[in-house]
This record gives sequence, structure tokens and C-alpha cells, in this order.
Amino acid sequence: MRIDGYRKVVTQPGIGLLMLLGFFSKIAVVAIPVVMNLGVVFGLDRGFGAAGLVIALWTVGVAVGGPVQGRMMDKYGVRPVLIVSLTGQALFWGIGPSMSYGVLSVAAVGCGLLNLPGFAVVRLRLAVAIPEEQRHTAFALDAMTSNISYMVGPALGVTVATTVSSDVSMRGLGLIVALAGAGLALLNPQVRDSAKGAGSEPAPRMKFREWFKPALVPVLVATTATTLATAGYETAIVGGLRDSGQVEWAGLVLTVCGLCSFIGALLYGTLKRPPHFAVISTLVGLTTVVGGFATGDWRLLCLAMVLPAALCSPSFAATGGAASGLAPAGARGVVMGIYSASLTLGNSIGAPLSGAIQDARSPLWAFVVIGLTSAALSGVALGWTAWLARRPAAEPQSGPVLADAAA
Repeated sequence: MRIDGYRKVVTQPGIGLLMLLGFFSKIAVVAIPVVMNLGVVFGLDRGFGAAGLVIALWTVGVAVGGPVQGRMMDKYGVRPVLIVSLTGQALFWGIGPSMSYGVLSVAAVGCGLLNLPGFAVVRLRLAVAIPEEQRHTAFALDAMTSNISYMVGPALGVTVATTVSSDVSMRGLGLIVALAGAGLALLNPQVRDSAKGAGSEPAPRMKFREWFKPALVPVLVATTATTLATAGYETAIVGGLRDSGQVEWAGLVLTVCGLCSFIGALLYGTLKRPPHFAVISTLVGLTTVVGGFATGDWRLLCLAMVLPAALCSPSFAATGGAASGLAPAGARGVVMGIYSASLTLGNSIGAPLSGAIQDARSPLWAFVVIGLTSAALSGVALGWTAWLARRPAAEPQSGPVLADAAA
């Protein structure tokens, strides 16, 4: 396995520390939904439906706030945005355990709007600092750290909430957010393509048509498709094993999925010519369908989920790299903010859709519908990209993504 590419990435000035701080910020951010959930259920003695509403409101805030934060980073750099975010996060997690349900619901929107942009900061810095020929390796490394954070963050939040208290879990999460965010603010990575650096004058405002290129649409569609599949199959795994009386193995199956995803990203980063992002996301959807026929035995389900899980991190790495490559100087932040919103959209659709299908039909149908929906969206993305590749060569927005599609 060729791993020299990873060494070249982490030895770039400041990248190793950035990845470490970004990792801790990701652990905190991905733990937010489960910590909020348990804070409402245990701390306020409300049902899971009420907790789901709070999380939905937080998700709306994240979807709206991501592009806005990205635009502010384009104009003013990372540090001012992080300072505002940290102030909001400190207030929410410090006071949150004492809020009533109604106040918490409203405050959750603000928490989402001012969400710690750890994912975006890392991706923006990689897009600026890493040469194009090494960028897919850098984004694979980012996908691996994200994958580990998804395995660690929620589990840590649940453990603290159930063994100590939900109040301690919320305040502990706030502490991790504060430390990681403060570290990123001190590091102040440059995320703008400006020789003047992060302290330069605000970048001029770009018109929508100058940065929202047609080639960006399939990237966002494929991103949503992949997150829809992963969020959906995670819910279907739990439901399928519950129906077969093996729900106690759900944690192990999900852990196997996480490990396969990590290995998939590791292998993807070593490729000299990685596959097109829409091809990978289509395979994620199609292979997800297989899981529906293996829920009767947790061991078979582990085997069935190897391929979709191993493909999901490479898909995120590919779409993240494609989005950054299509973002012009002065608009990288807003483009990556919209990219993050597409991740949130897929997560917001995938789990509820999977649950609704399980309630109406069965976990098998949840796997089938989630997988085919994801594959269909990815197919649209692939077709759109191929169509753009056939357009006259005079149109400059195709970029390297379309070149890959035409190859």
C-alpha cells in the first residue's frame, strides 16, 4: 500500500496540528444530536419525539448557518468566525441544562446557526494548502478522521449521559467545543487564496453566478445521496436486528461499518487516479440494497455491509475534493458551507425516511428504498456531469471534475 502520500500531507506546515484540532472539534459536533436527545429525554423528562423536534431545529440552524459562516470566512478569515461561534456555543452549552423545553427548542436553532465550523475549516485549509495532485489523499485523511469522530463522539456522549448525568454530558460537550475551537482560533489557518493572508482586507463579494457553477450541482446531489444512504442504513440495521431478536448486536455491526469505512478511505487516498465521485456514490446506494436481505443474522449483515460502508468515506472524500476544486478564490467558504448543508440534508432525510418505511413495511424495504433512492440521485449526478462534459470546450466551468467524467 502506498502511504507516502499521507506523510506528504501531514508534514505540510501546520496541517498536522490542524487535523488534530479538527478531529476534536468533529468529535464534539457529531455528538451534539445524541447529547441534545438525551438532555431532553433524561434532563427534561420528555419523550423522544420532543427530543427529535429539538434536533430538527438544530439541523435547520446548521443548514442555514453553514453557508453564512463560509461567506464570513471568505471575507474576514477563520478567527472572527470562530470567536463568534465559540461565544454562542459557550452560552448554549453552559446554560442549556437549565433551560425549559420551549427555550431550549428556540436556542437550538441559534446553536445550529453558530455551530463550530470544524469540518469546514479543515476542508477549506486543505483546499488552499495542498497541491491538486495530493488533494484526494488529503481529503481521504479528512474522511478518516471524520469517520473516527463518528465512532467516538456519540458513544462518549451516551456513556457520560447514562453513567453520570445528561447535564454533565452537555457541559462536557461544551468544554470540548471550547477547547477545540479556541485551538483553531489560535492556529488561525489561512483559508483564502490571498497572498496577504488571513489579516488582509475583506474579499470582494462575488455574484451568485460567479461561484455557483453548473458542475457544482452534481457534487451536491451525490453528497446528499451518500449521506442519505449512510444515515438510512444505520437506522435500518438497528430496526432489522430488532425484528430478528438480535438488537444487542447492532453496536457491533455499526462498529464493523465504521472500521470498513475507515479502511475504504485509507485505500482511496493511495490511488493515483481515483474513480469519479458519482460512480462511488452510485455504488454506495446499490450495495446498500443487499443489506436488506441479511438482517436475519448479524454475521451475514456484517458481511453485507462491508462494501457500502467501505465506499461511503471515499465518496465523501471525492465529493469534498470536487467541491473545493470547483470553488473559485474568494468563494471557497460559501461553497464548502453549501457542501456541508448538503451533508446535513442527506442526514436529515435518510434516517426519518428509513424509519418511516420500517414502520409502514419492513427493514428489508427500508434498505431497498434507501439504497435505490441514493443510487438514483447519484445516477442523476453522473448523467449531469457527463452532459456537462459534452458541452463546448469554451465553457470553463467544467474543471477537473468534468475531465474525469469524460475520461
